[in-house]
Amino acid sequence: MMDPAHVSGIWAILPVKRLDRAKSRLASMLEPSERAELAWAMFRDVLDTLNSVQGLGGTIVVTNDAKAADFARTCGAVTLPDPRDAGISAAVQCGLAWLSARSASGAIVVPGDIPFATPREIAAVIDRLRIGSAVLVPAARDGGTNILAMSPPGAFPVAYGENSFVRHLAAARDGGIEAHVLLLDGAGHDIDVSSDLFIDACEGRAMRTRAHLKRLARPHPASPTVSCKEIFQP
Repeated sequence: MMDPAHVSGIWAILPVKRLDRAKSRLASMLEPSERAELAWAMFRDVLDTLNSVQGLGGTIVVTNDAKAADFARTCGAVTLPDPRDAGISAAVQCGLAWLSARSASGAIVVPGDIPFATPREIAAVIDRLRIGSAVLVPAARDGGTNILAMSPPGAFPVAYGENSFVRHLAAARDGGIEAHVLLLDGAGHDIDVSSDLFIDACEGRAMRTRAHLKRLARPHPASPTVSCKEIFQP
């Protein structure tokens, strides 16, 4: 896709760390190649979901990973290099700056490790953003921000990392913005720590991710398998 001077509507930003550096918190459980393959599977599932959402103006993938960038371009996404390679906040700021310079009306940040998010959930965030200036979807477990949406792009600073959900709420409030909070089953579940690997590989969405988790499945007495019914919407 060519670099347009003007874009319209609400765009998705998908930041992707280099695959050979992905999921470092799982280093005690997985070999580097296994972590890279897991990140690759999740990224493709998330991008497939975004491409299925009605109402998105487009998708930006911010990455320094050549494999991810090539795949994103074949799917019609705009790709941007991560000039600082300094983590998710810097990558998201890069995407927000690109959208702001081209007068996009809004941005929805969808990280590459929430493969169980559904098109319906993403559409719900977009619908809520159209009647407000900020929407947050918290992580179900660790205080993180699994989806962050704002209108216009750059309406308030991003602050990913530990307990980012509280910081994003505060940043919106400091900017005079009331953030709508949506609790979403699929989008609320990320894959970031060892217990997230023990999920029933049941049929449904995120086929690549589930297939990879099934291959990785290992007995682990401290991490009981989580039933699909506990995570996925019916």
